[in-house]
Amino acid sequence: MLRLPRSRRAFLWSCSLSLLCHALPVGAQERSEEEPPSDPDSQAETLVTSSSVPKPLLPASRVGSEVTAEELSRRPARSTPEALLEEEGIFVQRTNHAGGHPIIRGLLGHQVLIMVDGVRLNNAVTRSGPNQYLNTVDPFLVDRLEVVRGPSSVLYGSDALGGVVNVLTLTPRFASEGERRFPASIRAQAGSADLSLQGSLRLGVELPDTAALGVVTGRDFNDLRGGAAIGVQRYTGYTEYDAAVKVRQRLAPGAILLVQYQAARQGDAPRTDRSVPGDFRVFSLQERDFLHGQLTVSGAGPFHRIRVDASALRQGERTDRFRVSRDRIEREDSNVWTFGLRAEGERGLAWNGASLRVGADVFHDKVTGGASRGAILVPVDFSPRPELARYPGSPTSLAAGLFGLFQMDLGTDATGHVGARAQLNRIHLPEDDRLALQFPGSPVLTASNAQALGVAGELGFQQRVSEDLTLFTNLGTGFRAPNVDDYLRLGAEGPGYVLPSRELSPEYSYTAEVGGRFQRGEVARVQAVYAYTYIDGLVTAVPGALNGETHTPDGLAYLVRTNADHAQVHAVELSGQVRPVRSVTLLARAAWVLSSQKRLDPLRPEAPAETESYSKSPPLNGLVRATWEPVDFAFVEGVLQWAAKQERLSAADREDIRICPESPDCQGTPGWAAVHLRAGASWRWFTATLELRNLTDASYRAHASGVDAPGRSVTLALEGRL
Repeated sequence: MLRLPRSRRAFLWSCSLSLLCHALPVGAQERSEEEPPSDPDSQAETLVTSSSVPKPLLPASRVGSEVTAEELSRRPARSTPEALLEEEGIFVQRTNHAGGHPIIRGLLGHQVLIMVDGVRLNNAVTRSGPNQYLNTVDPFLVDRLEVVRGPSSVLYGSDALGGVVNVLTLTPRFASEGERRFPASIRAQAGSADLSLQGSLRLGVELPDTAALGVVTGRDFNDLRGGAAIGVQRYTGYTEYDAAVKVRQRLAPGAILLVQYQAARQGDAPRTDRSVPGDFRVFSLQERDFLHGQLTVSGAGPFHRIRVDASALRQGERTDRFRVSRDRIEREDSNVWTFGLRAEGERGLAWNGASLRVGADVFHDKVTGGASRGAILVPVDFSPRPELARYPGSPTSLAAGLFGLFQMDLGTDATGHVGARAQLNRIHLPEDDRLALQFPGSPVLTASNAQALGVAGELGFQQRVSEDLTLFTNLGTGFRAPNVDDYLRLGAEGPGYVLPSRELSPEYSYTAEVGGRFQRGEVARVQAVYAYTYIDGLVTAVPGALNGETHTPDGLAYLVRTNADHAQVHAVELSGQVRPVRSVTLLARAAWVLSSQKRLDPLRPEAPAETESYSKSPPLNGLVRATWEPVDFAFVEGVLQWAAKQERLSAADREDIRICPESPDCQGTPGWAAVHLRAGASWRWFTATLELRNLTDASYRAHASGVDAPGRSVTLALEGRL
C-alpha cells in the first residue's frame, strides 16, 4: 500500500497546527446583506455564501464566484448545472443529458460538496464520478448560485475537498422589504437543439409579517442534436416535473422562521454512454424530496445572530437495463433518507472589527434498496435478487461536527481569518451475504461499525498594497470521510471485480493558495489565483482475494478498496473585466489544471506505483464575453467559449468510453471553440431573452462527458410578471 511517509504527514500536520495556533488573533469582520462593504475591492469574485437569508460573507481572502439573478435571467440555461458553464474555475461534466456535475480544480463527484439553501445534497452513497443530484434542482427556482473554490471542510464538513456549490432558491419577501418581487409570474422556454419545452408558474403572497411562494415546473426534452458532424444523439431525451413551496413568518422582531418543501421527479433519462440498440440503460426514475426549516434570531443572548436549520431529504434512484436479446430488465433501486440539524451563532467583537462564528451540525443517512429481474415482453413481476443489491440491508451513516471561524481586521489595509473543525463519522455496515449467494463457500460478512475522525483547519490573510491592488493567501485542509458506497460496493468495476471493504480512513487535501486582485472602480478588474493541492489517502482498488482465489470464475481480478493513492493538483485561474464605456463590458476568463497521481496498478501488484494524470482532469479552458447595454432594459452579448485538447489521461480515463471510445488508440479529447450570441429586453411586466448557440455548428463535447454539445440552435425564454 502506497501512502505518504509518516514523517511527511506529521510534518504537514505540525505545520498546519502551528499556523493555526500562531494565527488565533487573526480574523476579518463579517457583514450582513443589509450592510454592504464599503471597500469596493471586497466586491471582487471572492464573495460567496452558503446560507439563504440573511447573507453572511466568507472571509475576504477566500476565492469564489456568484451567478447572480440578473446573470441567470440573461443565460437561459437548460438545467441548473449548465448555469455554471461560464464560471471561472468550473468545468461541467455530463454523463447524460439529464445529468451534469461541476469539476472544481480537477476534483469532482464526492470530492465536491453540492448544497441547496445551505443543506448538503451529498449523501452516504455519493459516488466518485458524476452524479445526478444538481440536475434535480429546478433552474426556474434558482435565485443565485454560489461557488467556493478550494477546501471548505471547516464550515461544511466532509466532501468539500475541491470546493462547494451552493444553490440558493427564490425566497419570498415581506411587504416591508423594499421593491416588489412580482409574486405572480409565468415563464416559458423552448430550445431547438432538443425540441425542448419548459414551463413554470410562480405564485406568491407578500404581507407585512408573512410571505409565501409556490412554483410548479414541467420540462420535456427530446433527443439532442449535436454539431454538423454528429447529428441527432439517441438516448438523450427525458421528462421532469418540479414543485416547491416556501413560507416565511416573522415570529417576533428579529425572529424569522422559514419552512420549505421541494420535490423533483425525473423520468426515463437514458444513460447515453451506456446505451446501444438492444442493450440500453435508463434512469427510469430520479426523485428528490426536500423538507427544510430555518429559524433565524437576531440579538439572541451572547450572539448577534443565531441560525438553526433542520432538514429531511430523500433521494431515490431507479436504474433499468433493457437487454433485448435476453428479454430481460435488470433493475436497481436505492433510496437515501438524510436527516440534518445545524446550528450556528455569529458574534461581532468590540476590538479591531473581530467576529466569531461557531456551530455544530449532525447528519444521519439511512440507505435502502435492492435489485430485481423481470421480462421486457411481460413486465408484470420482478423477482428480487438480493445477491445483486448494490447496498445490502439498511446501512446507516452518522456525521457530527463542531466548527469555528474567527476573523479580524489587521489595521486599515489587512484582514485575516482562522478556522477549524472536528467531525466524527460513524457507519453501520449490516450483515452482508451477497458473496455467499454468488460464490458458494464464501464467508458471510458480519455486521460491524466503522468510525473515522475528520479534522480540518483554515488560515487566510489579505493585504491591500495600494489603492487598487490587493494580495491574498490561504492555507487549508479538507477531508472526505469514507461513505457507504466506499465500503459496500460489490461487482464488476473498471478492470476487475470489487469486493466489499472494511478498513478505510478519510481522504485529506492540503491546499496553499495565493492570488492578487486589481480593481479600479467599475472600469477594470483583474484577478489571478494559483493553488496547489496535495491529496493523501485516496480510496482506490487494489488486488484482493476471495476463498484463496485472486480471480472470479469469469477471469476478473478480485479488487478491494483501500487508502493507497495520493495526488497533487496545480490550478491557475485568471479573469479580467474592463468597461471602456458605460454601455460596454468586456470579460475574459481562463482556468488551467495540471494534476498527477501516484497509482498502483490493480492488475500488476508487483509493479511499482505509476505516475499519471488525475482522472477526468479538465483541459485548459476559458471564455471571452462582450456585453452591450445601450439602455437599462436591454442587452446584446457575444460569447466565445473554448477548451484546449486534453491528452493527459489516466489509466481509468483510457478505459472510459466517454473519453476513449476508440481505446487503445485514444488520443484524448480534441480542443474546441464555440460562439454564442444572446439578446434580451424587459418592458414593464414582460422579459424576453433569445440565445443563438454554437453559431458555427461546431461538433464537440466537454472532456469526460458522454453527451456532445448542442449544434447550431435557438433558445427562447419568455417571462411575464403580475
